[in-house]
Amino acid sequence: MQRTRLLQRVWLCRQRFAQLSGRGESSTGLELRYAMTIPTPPLQPQRRLLGTGFVLRAMDRKHRRPASSEKPPVSIEDMWSQLESYYQQNSLLNYEHCQRVLEQLQRSSTPQGIGVDQLHFLLESCVPELLPAQSAQERLQLFQSLWGQLLKLSQPTLVHYHTRLQVLRQNRLPLLDHRSLLAEIAVYHGAADAALYSALLDVAGSAGNMRLVTELLAEMRERNFALTDRNFDALLLSHARNGDLPGAESVLASMRAAGIQPGSSSQALWFEALVENGRVAQAKKLLDTEEGFTAPQLLQMLRTVLSSKDVDIELAQTLVKKLPREFLTGLDLPPAIKSLCIQLVHEGRAQVVIQLVAALPAPKFETQNQNVDEYGTLLLQEFFRAHVPLEQTLQFAGELVERNQNSRALHLVVELALRRLPSSALYCLEALSAAGEELRPHYFWPLILHHHRREGERGMLRLLADMQRLRVECDEDTLRQYLLPNLSQSLTKPLEALKSLESAGVKPSLTLGPVVSRLLQQTQQVPEALDLLKRYPTRLDLSNLIQPLTSLAVNARATKRYELFAQVVQALQQKTLQRGEDFVGSLLLQMTGPQTRLRQDPASLRRFLHELSRLELQMSFAAAETLLSLARQTTEDDQLVKDIASTLQKMRNSKLSLSADTATLHGGFIKHPRDMSLDELECHLVELESKHLNPRGVLRRLLQLSVRSGRLKRAQELLAKCQALKVQTSAGMMASILDLYIKLRDLPRAQESLERLNSTYPDFQLDEHKVIDYAALLVHGQQLDTAKQMLKRRAEQHKIVGGDYVIKNVWQLLTNVAQLAASQPPTSPTSEGIESAKHRNLTHETLDFLRGLGYCQSHNALLGPVVREWLLRGDLDAAVAEFQSLANKHKHTPLQFELLSLLVRLGNGDEQELARFPGTTVESAQQHLAAVTATVSRVHGAANMNSALLLALAESGKETQLRRLIINPEFCINHELLLKNCEHLGQEGAVRTLLRLARGVRGVQRTIDEQKIYDMLLAQFCRSNNYEAALDLFERLESDDELKVSHEFLRNLVQLLQVNNVKIPSGIALRAQIR
Repeated sequence: MQRTRLLQRVWLCRQRFAQLSGRGESSTGLELRYAMTIPTPPLQPQRRLLGTGFVLRAMDRKHRRPASSEKPPVSIEDMWSQLESYYQQNSLLNYEHCQRVLEQLQRSSTPQGIGVDQLHFLLESCVPELLPAQSAQERLQLFQSLWGQLLKLSQPTLVHYHTRLQVLRQNRLPLLDHRSLLAEIAVYHGAADAALYSALLDVAGSAGNMRLVTELLAEMRERNFALTDRNFDALLLSHARNGDLPGAESVLASMRAAGIQPGSSSQALWFEALVENGRVAQAKKLLDTEEGFTAPQLLQMLRTVLSSKDVDIELAQTLVKKLPREFLTGLDLPPAIKSLCIQLVHEGRAQVVIQLVAALPAPKFETQNQNVDEYGTLLLQEFFRAHVPLEQTLQFAGELVERNQNSRALHLVVELALRRLPSSALYCLEALSAAGEELRPHYFWPLILHHHRREGERGMLRLLADMQRLRVECDEDTLRQYLLPNLSQSLTKPLEALKSLESAGVKPSLTLGPVVSRLLQQTQQVPEALDLLKRYPTRLDLSNLIQPLTSLAVNARATKRYELFAQVVQALQQKTLQRGEDFVGSLLLQMTGPQTRLRQDPASLRRFLHELSRLELQMSFAAAETLLSLARQTTEDDQLVKDIASTLQKMRNSKLSLSADTATLHGGFIKHPRDMSLDELECHLVELESKHLNPRGVLRRLLQLSVRSGRLKRAQELLAKCQALKVQTSAGMMASILDLYIKLRDLPRAQESLERLNSTYPDFQLDEHKVIDYAALLVHGQQLDTAKQMLKRRAEQHKIVGGDYVIKNVWQLLTNVAQLAASQPPTSPTSEGIESAKHRNLTHETLDFLRGLGYCQSHNALLGPVVREWLLRGDLDAAVAEFQSLANKHKHTPLQFELLSLLVRLGNGDEQELARFPGTTVESAQQHLAAVTATVSRVHGAANMNSALLLALAESGKETQLRRLIINPEFCINHELLLKNCEHLGQEGAVRTLLRLARGVRGVQRTIDEQKIYDMLLAQFCRSNNYEAALDLFERLESDDELKVSHEFLRNLVQLLQVNNVKIPSGIALRAQIR
């Protein structure tokens, strides 16, 4: 009972915090945190551990340069925001945050920026549940300091005094002089009442002070205060804390004599008394016999068990199992258990914590956006703060990974070691590698800097050898950003530096480029760089060397060392990886970029070009033209321009080309039409036509993209323009024209286009999907044999890829075959021929034909037209038989939803459907329905079949049938599959079906939430920007008196209307609170 009151106080404390923060939490978020599932704070989905961002932040904290001026003082509001943020994320308070707030308050005579309610919240927080890492004396000292600040603001109220007593009781601290406290309270608030005496009695009982308990009971009798079960509980606890079990038993007997039956709170305290005094067996018996313990009581009992010297893990696991299931579900440890674990860790009982967490279930992740590395994160941080031996920390993290509680716990330990204990980080990385995790170079960045600070360059090189031992290859980022900047001493002798790195496991092929770049840019050791380039035959990516060479060019121009610069460029050009790229041109364009002096000095440019030309270096036409244009713009000296033009003419090479980035940056070249989007092409076409320029290339490309994207009307307009301008048709353009006529179902023109394509470009290979689409068009035109011949000829001439790439095209072809077969009567004159034609399925034959040629394989979607052929013929018996045959043979259930919906309608006596299938009766339809459901159950399982049947009833059945199934507790369904199918129906626009399903599931939460269906429909309307359908949906829902539309639904509807500039109806605006 005391524990329950304690948690109620914590709840009130948290409620006050929410009010102060101005967040306005919902009532759900303000329930007992220790007895309920806690909503996870909204965090951005990310993999936090050991990313390069973390490593950079960690090193930035350790190597941040001192600011030139002092940091501006942090305001009390900012401190409070930090305290609030930590509390909302971890359901705990940070002691350092509380201390900083206190220090800020103590600097002024009157506390500024913080009110009485906020101080009261901090006072209430000085309890083990919210500050578990501190000792009771530290919490008391913080409370006393905060109490002094409260006295500066106002006179404490009676509530504040109750908080003071609560803090003493929860920390098991004694009340030294209760009479002076009563006298102090009496001055401002009058004589003490029964509630205050009960609080005093709780403090005395928690501390085990029997003398004070006796005095208080005597004073209560003098004042005629009736004893309650709370007072008896305090007396029982006092005897227990003194080791007096007989006395505690006598309290229980006295309660019964007074007509007070000991409740669950008293039994929980008796359990604690037994455990604290070593009567574990008796405590287990009590736990087995007594029922009705609440979650707070079970947690207090668990705390007592874990606080004992010899922890009975079996008893602790039993208590955990008795906790409500919803209490243990979440992405992290329950806050109460997390707080208890932190307290035990700081008391040096980490092994007990490891055993407790092992008894907790692993979290369940419902969506892909949830953090998978949150479980136990704060607890692992506390392991480091409490200086738990590293072996125990790694053991705990490894067990979290094994139990799937936190798959990245070992990564987190490495991160914490890099932050807090770099000297042990290598050991943690070795443990991570031993666990089978791949180590990456950036994991070692903080260690590189750490070893450099402690041991200099020798320490870094030794760490490289450790990386090699752990099978981690050093990458270019590590080399450029962390190794070379700290090898300044070694780089005075570059050749020896490369050999040292090579002996440490870094290949010369990786080090040569960055070392040469550093020599050129920062030290300008050009002869050393040339020597390295001559000694090592390594090929280089020269794009990373353009910027260092540009810096070197500035120095070469100032010192007139043009010849040496050209030699460096020649040495690099000989080692390039990209033979076809214009390295020299890109370099010169960079050197003459905007805001550079060389751009305004064509004479120096001539000197550079002369030396480069003398070494027979070459550049692309585009770069040469750009450089010549720059020279003409910056000088009027015709002879100088002529010399530059002559040199550039010698250096041109048509086989070289600038990279796209360089061309765009320095030449301003127009993007080629093949690289433009549809909108860009349309704009470019308008521009060309307005300037009366040649638009043929743009028209050709625009026509191809329009056909590909299904803009058929625009494609026809573009084709007419091309024909009017007599645009030369390429093979790709003619294939697009063929595709256009196929999509328009214009068979004569498609045939004409194909013949022209084959005659003009006989070697051109048409895309496989276009061939199949053309065959489907032939079938649509009653030419099945011609289509088969064409498909067979294609398979003989070219290798068929097939597969999922053309599955939609094959489906359309088979659907056309099914429609063709249904439209043709049997042609055989004999009775035997007619009978054989009845059992012949033309679609099945065509599917086998396509499979034999390699166009496709058996697939649920492709088997659908086989069943559909019988349905189109009106032969229900054959359709059901075919369905069962395909299910048995291929383990697929084609046309499952359509067939179930049809059978439901027929079974309900739909006259229109019965007329489609002569000879079918209601009874036979019901028999077929039973056969189909049995087949689906055999293939997919009963739960999946029930989900499909539910949707079929929503589509075609009666609401009574649907409701009867839903309320049947034995009717199990696959919730995930049902939700997925509902989303598909929403995309297909099956509003009526989903609305009927929503009404059917109303009030039955075990299937699918009704409001979720409406939200799903509205989301689909928002995606398609169909505000009219959304309004129609709202009107349907509004007409239902039993339904209350959610505020989220209204808000999304209002947003859709606002996007379309539609006036919001007054009814919606009023309910959505729109002004």
